Amino acid sequence: MIRLRDLEMRFGDVLALALPSLDIEAGERLGVRGHNGSGKSTLLRILAGLLVPTRGTVEGVPRPGRAVLLHQRPYLFRGTARDNVAYALRLARRPAAEAGALLERLGAAPFADRVARELSGGERRRVAIGRALAVRPALLLLDEPFAALDAPGSEALRSVIAEFEGTLVIAAPDLEGVPLTRSVDLPGT
Repeated sequence: MIRLRDLEMRFGDVLALALPSLDIEAGERLGVRGHNGSGKSTLLRILAGLLVPTRGTVEGVPRPGRAVLLHQRPYLFRGTARDNVAYALRLARRPAAEAGALLERLGAAPFADRVARELSGGERRRVAIGRALAVRPALLLLDEPFAALDAPGSEALRSVIAEFEGTLVIAAPDLEGVPLTRSVDLPGT
């Protein structure tokens, strides 16, 4: 279980996140809603170990490498979509040949052999999600994962979310139709 208590994150004089308490059960699919500037992305960065809160405690987060954060604007490496997923598979000591199957699950097989820098925003997002899944994280953190996805991409992602076996936290302003265990609203800051 991940436990957050009396969490506060400040950037100078700006209060970016104030969260009194949050528990996340192992295997849970948690949605985090909030308006722009409510601290959704900041919370995910704290859970990923990329930020240390100004105040409060965070316990139970998986060790580095077992928590994966997919940013709102994911970065892809040089090469093809398939190369990006195969790279993550190699890091996880899994066969790179599994890249095609991961891309297929996300509806990304039609552009698997296209150069990553030539992909649209939604196509890049699907590839980045495939790359994140390739390492089989214990904690998967998705920051507005449905942004820039078309209807088939959104449906494929919903299916992948429903099948994911680890702990999942999705931050988005709207979580309608996303297969979640529960959702929480961040308080206004």
